[in-house]
Amino acid sequence: MAASKKARKKPATPRDADRAREAILDAALKRFSAHGYGGARIADIAADAGYSEPLVYHHFHTKALLFREVVSRIDAQTRWFEDETSPEALVAHLRDGELQYHLDARWRALDRVWAEALGGDSDLLGLIRPQLRAAVGSLETLLGRFDKVGHPDRRKLALLLLAVSYGSRVLRRYDPDAVTPEEAAELMGFTAEVVMASLQGDQP
Repeated sequence: MAASKKARKKPATPRDADRAREAILDAALKRFSAHGYGGARIADIAADAGYSEPLVYHHFHTKALLFREVVSRIDAQTRWFEDETSPEALVAHLRDGELQYHLDARWRALDRVWAEALGGDSDLLGLIRPQLRAAVGSLETLLGRFDKVGHPDRRKLALLLLAVSYGSRVLRRYDPDAVTPEEAAELMGFTAEVVMASLQGDQP
């Protein structure tokens, strides 16, 4: 009798690819958290995810793209800038989003990477800078929907909101007792109220 044929390997399906991507992203988040950006190795991420190193590169091509996707995935699941219908709703949105950031373990897991960037890692700053610029642009556009006076410094107002947010994050990274998540959220809410008042012409 002829030798039995080897079982044919099932072709990969879109669901298999999605499952692989999610497992790789989960493993990458843990590695970036534990070892920073510089210390996270693709080979280790692949091993943690249960896939081969070439498969990781097939999906993400470079470590930089993998890191961007890790951040983008969390970003997409965080309620940041949405179409609010009133200044009051936007203030509440910004305050609640700030609280969510500080309480979300996935963002806190990346604190080590942000610390590397703050230390002046030029490669890492190059990865983060486009995201920051995009956030400024998105926020400036959003503020424009509520600008009744044609405010000449709308971009500065957007930068002010981001500066308050990033400032709270830096404080908490270096001294967790400096400001609580709730205090950071209230500070963002207060700043957003001042910004909205300026755009509505309620103050100089």
